[in-house]
Amino acid sequence: MFEKIMNYINNFLKNTPDDIYEFSIVLEDALVDDYDEMYKDQPNATDVLAEEVPYICASAEPGMTQEEIEEFKRKLKIEYDKAMEAVV
Repeated sequence: MFEKIMNYINNFLKNTPDDIYEFSIVLEDALVDDYDEMYKDQPNATDVLAEEVPYICASAEPGMTQEEIEEFKRKLKIEYDKAMEAVV
């Protein structure tokens, strides 16, 4: 499950849609709903994601400007990279 979520984030970062609101909701829900399963796969990296990513996701709104989307992506990429470094 951890790998699936990381692939989902990576795909978003590479192929960002014009409206990111749906992505943010799905990701935030996955981090809550699939936390235990993700934690079994990669405990440290899952903790990294669970720390800031929900707040980043909560900042998304429908109809964000391109500048706002780029800031969202910048913050998400930082956490994605931290999680990748924590993978064992």
